[in-house]
Amino acid sequence: MKGIYLCILLVVAMLISGCSTKTTQQSTTQPTTTPAGDFGIKKDVEIKGFVFNPETVTIPKGATIIWTNSDSASHTIVSDDGNEISSNSFSKGETFAHTFNTPGAYNYHCGIHPSMKGKIIVE
Repeated sequence: MKGIYLCILLVVAMLISGCSTKTTQQSTTQPTTTPAGDFGIKKDVEIKGFVFNPETVTIPKGATIIWTNSDSASHTIVSDDGNEISSNSFSKGETFAHTFNTPGAYNYHCGIHPSMKGKIIVE
């Protein structure tokens, strides 16, 4: 009889511990590090309706752009020239962040939907 109670107690303990575990999901598809000159300047670009909004963003050197996908389709961020920006695909509710350390103009597009275009101007 004690064996049955012990088994029941063990099963209940396993159920309780299984219910209390917490899973987390990181929303940023690629982590970024903040350079010393960043000073925490961040600008948001929303992806909605297969459009980058705003389409053009001007930032100081060392600032970070954070793209948030509000579409049901996955998207990527890819430089038109060179390899300054290159993200994995990210889904609705996820973000991609990139810090720009070199002044210049960076045209980019979605690698999945090439008609989606944007521009980052780093001063």
